[in-house]
Amino acid sequence: MPLNHVALTVADIERSAAFYGEHFGLTDRLQIDERLLLLRADDGSELALSPGQSVAAELPRTNHFGFRLEDETAVRAARERFHAAGITETEWQDDGRFVRVQVADPDGYRVELIEQG
Repeated sequence: MPLNHVALTVADIERSAAFYGEHFGLTDRLQIDERLLLLRADDGSELALSPGQSVAAELPRTNHFGFRLEDETAVRAARERFHAAGITETEWQDDGRFVRVQVADPDGYRVELIEQG
């Protein structure tokens, strides 16, 4: 069954919505109420944002969620865009098995892009 959405508690909903809109294509906004904003991409991906104290700093480095890109060239191009935007890279792998990059969102949650392979 397909995953419906991921939900995050963030310090600043508008800052996070701008980040995920610009860098991950989650630009359609559905305000559920004053405590929940649902972002949606054209491909049906969804991210729910709620205001509060982020716990990202307390999570182990293995906690993350990811997006699949069409090929390793797309992952490398996304990595370059992240660098140009000053986004913190937390992991990079290009070892013949995988091409993937992980970055930190404004609250420190780890977001991964990986080739579809």
